[in-house]
Amino acid sequence: MASKLMEARLAQKAYWEKTLEARIESLKEAGADETTQQKDPVVRKIKARIRETASRLRAIAAKEEKIKEMARIREEKRLAALESKKEKKKTAEPEEPKKGKKAKPEQQAKAPKEQKKAKAPKEPKAPKAEEEAKAPEGAAPESPDAEA
Repeated sequence: MASKLMEARLAQKAYWEKTLEARIESLKEAGADETTQQKDPVVRKIKARIRETASRLRAIAAKEEKIKEMARIREEKRLAALESKKEKKKTAEPEEPKKGKKAKPEQQAKAPKEQKKAKAPKEPKAPKAEEEAKAPEGAAPESPDAEA
């Protein structure tokens, strides 16, 4: 949006100031005094537009300042990270391999895992009539879930 650009808002402000001057000039020609000019609704609306545009210009300037500040901070962090890497390289001495072990040129690929053993098929369940006959008379029949 063009209204979010500083140049567009500056042009708007110049336009409204020019319009205000023209309105005040026309009121002077009509013979209005200062208080009447300030109370004129058109003049008040134009002044409100100028205040609104000035407010937006301040917000745009603050946003641009914040963007510059964030860029500066980002650059400082990047430089600090580079310096810390350089310091680590300088302080870290190359480690010599131990005498007892050989250095591996590359890691060997792990052997693929064995497939899981197939489960034995479950035995078919007996009909309910037989289960009830086996259970004592006062006891409730067992649920199929209790078996597992």
